[in-house]
Amino acid sequence: MLWFGKVLAAGFNLHGQLKPDVSDPNGSLDHFTEIQGLDQVDFHRDRVIGCALWSATIIKTGRLFFHRGISGTNPDQIHFEELVDLEGRPKRGVFFGDVSGVKGFLDHASGDLYILQDDGKNDASFVKHHFQVNDFLLRTGMKLANIAIAGNMKVCIITNRRNPGVCVFSNLNSLLQGSDPPETYPSHDIVKSLIASSTTFATLGQQQHRVETFGDARYPALLGRIPSIPSPASLPAVIPALDGINIGKIASGTWLIAAVSCEKDLYVWGHVMQQPLGDNHSCFDILLNSISQGGTREDVHLIDIADGQDVEDVAIGNDHLVVLTSSGELWGYGSNDVGQLGLGRDVKTTEGKWVKMHAAAARETIRGIEAGPLSTFIVVACDTHGIQERSETSSGHPSDFAE
Repeated sequence: MLWFGKVLAAGFNLHGQLKPDVSDPNGSLDHFTEIQGLDQVDFHRDRVIGCALWSATIIKTGRLFFHRGISGTNPDQIHFEELVDLEGRPKRGVFFGDVSGVKGFLDHASGDLYILQDDGKNDASFVKHHFQVNDFLLRTGMKLANIAIAGNMKVCIITNRRNPGVCVFSNLNSLLQGSDPPETYPSHDIVKSLIASSTTFATLGQQQHRVETFGDARYPALLGRIPSIPSPASLPAVIPALDGINIGKIASGTWLIAAVSCEKDLYVWGHVMQQPLGDNHSCFDILLNSISQGGTREDVHLIDIADGQDVEDVAIGNDHLVVLTSSGELWGYGSNDVGQLGLGRDVKTTEGKWVKMHAAAARETIRGIEAGPLSTFIVVACDTHGIQERSETSSGHPSDFAE
């Protein structure tokens, strides 16, 4: 069922990746602005923001895809025919990309991989990638279930939903060429979510609700754990501080990762720069330093929002963090230098404090939040009947919107 609503966006817009019809000399939307033409949002089928990157965004709403930003074509002109099912609805799956833009789409039902082909002139389209008989996936009989690209360009894939495995490739070309991955591990659970930071990956198990991390050993704080001989950095392993806590959603930015528990608590961990605090430090450095006094850099921290409010959702950008509480309030932390928190042009940072954000009107309900590196998206429902009906069928987990 389609739910009447709208998508609001704020942040970096130099390439029209948020709103292509807005011309601003600073290249940003410093207040939350409605993206026109997205008046029917399908809350049940898939996430609305399919992919939010530095210079490009893909929005999925109802039976339509919208592509915004750098693509070598005009806005919304990428061809999505391959990504629509026989009933004309967008396929369920995940878009993926890196700092250069959108790279492709993984169809969850078939495991097929579609790569964005763009000549940089007049047209662009998603083309199904055909692996060769001797390629790794076909030779081993594995089926793609999820994919993510880290900031260091390493690619992680999850294979076989029923008997999942974790494979890490040095880059996307290595996967597409059918090379054997240098790192392959069994997964301890069906993988519900896969996310990537600058140097690490994190998975969320569907049955055990546990978070496992793996990646570059030089940044153990992004792992949320101290690597050891039985649990090296490259091997997916449970974060000890979260073991025994049922997690409902995970989210990542460049150097920060967050988890929302099924009990609606917010946990964060991440990498802090080594030099003394100063103007060159990120807002996340200030956050982690302020809450880790007396602890170690690998600690996972419980964050208190607005005197202990329950947390429904979290979204992380390059240096900003947005939280949606169970009462429907929106709180932001970090940088607003390009308007990514929607706080106006004069506010450059929240100065080490959580700030209440005002985006939706009084009679509107925020249904979910997403973040790009320099942007924030808010999905707002305006149909009170639809909101009531959805609340009766929802499991109440923070991941209902995102997955």
